Amino acid sequence: MLDYARQRAIEALRTARRAVLATSGPAGLQAGEFPCAALAADLYLLVPRTSDHLFNLEYDPAVTLLAAGWELQGAAQVLSLPPPGLAPDLLREPGAEWCALVRVRPCRIQIPREQGWGYSETIELDSGP
Repeated sequence: MLDYARQRAIEALRTARRAVLATSGPAGLQAGEFPCAALAADLYLLVPRTSDHLFNLEYDPAVTLLAAGWELQGAAQVLSLPPPGLAPDLLREPGAEWCALVRVRPCRIQIPREQGWGYSETIELDSGP
């Protein structure tokens, strides 16, 4: 992928402090807003351990995330430990000790037009490890 497109995606992800996570699976369609932080091209969310999102992710890692300024599709994974370099502010969020850390690897990021409808940019990212 072109470096400037990847850098643009990383810059867009850094703007969000909260994102709406949408999952589907045995618990049905779920949507909820959670604190988040970006590290490189990955996005990390704090999701309550009692959330049906985690149950859905056991069966299907495909997710959609929405934030002010972007929409993305990607694959999610529940982590047992935070990665080095993750913003410490995320782990100090109220209630963080009762949450699971979920990493989302974006496949596609779409940035809406400033005026009107539709997207001004669509950036395809590698979803590999």
